[in-house]
Amino acid sequence: MVISDRQSIFDTLYEGVIMVDADRKITYWNLGAKRLTGFSSDETIGTLCHDDILNHIDSHGRMLCLDGCPLHQSMLDGKVREMAIYLQHKRGYRIPVRLRTIPIVEDGKIVGSIEMFIENNESSEYFVTTEVHTNQDLVDPLTHLPNRKMIEYSIMSKINDFNALGIPFGIAIVDLDNFEGINRTYGVDTGDEVLKLLSESFKHCFSSAEMIGRWDNDAFIFGFANLTKEALTKVCDKIRVVSEGSVLRNTPFKAIDFSVSIGGSLARQDDDLQILIDRTQEYLKRAKIKGGNNSVVK
Repeated sequence: MVISDRQSIFDTLYEGVIMVDADRKITYWNLGAKRLTGFSSDETIGTLCHDDILNHIDSHGRMLCLDGCPLHQSMLDGKVREMAIYLQHKRGYRIPVRLRTIPIVEDGKIVGSIEMFIENNESSEYFVTTEVHTNQDLVDPLTHLPNRKMIEYSIMSKINDFNALGIPFGIAIVDLDNFEGINRTYGVDTGDEVLKLLSESFKHCFSSAEMIGRWDNDAFIFGFANLTKEALTKVCDKIRVVSEGSVLRNTPFKAIDFSVSIGGSLARQDDDLQILIDRTQEYLKRAKIKGGNNSVVK
């Protein structure tokens, strides 16, 4: 096949490609960008890159579209930039991507910028085993994550590994803040959509987890092996940032945002399942007492 123009070339790429002019107005949106983000070119061309579209955030939750936009920075100084960020899918969940911004120069003048991005190799079904797929008794029907039964089995196995082999293991319990208020204000069906949305963000953003599952009504649980307390603290804050950056879009009401509280703990000698869970839930309560959107790891 002969490709004769730049747009045709970009449309063959797996990566997402966006172009903006000097005013940061989107002038091009390729098929890869549609595949990764859910937004079509008809929905985006002519809008500004800092409109409510991809809403890039960094690992600290900073909104880059309003403060530190890499596209804009490349236009200001003419430099190519690369960074890892989280974009927001059309549905509202977060996707980790590696992006590059390149200034567009014509006749010696910067007239726009190109952003190219690809998923940052964190999206996988690492936490859903073949056994889970073939045994629906182990799957939560709403989120399609492992359910409590499967989670308990996995945690007990990891505790045994810790006691027998000394392999460090920790868990984090993640609970939505004011979930009752969401259900009360918007209805139970919308509350279910929030849970599904949050599970999508978790599926895409946490390849370091040994497991991710639905623990209770509005609570999720993560398991991590071979990490220190400091590493567990960092990953719990990442869970908090990704959760806060996820927004339920396209509802009959408005975009619905939310936050989570997190308790985290490493396994200790003589822990059993219940001791580890109870201790972690106590730390979760402390995070809630702080006002939510917080994490406590001990």
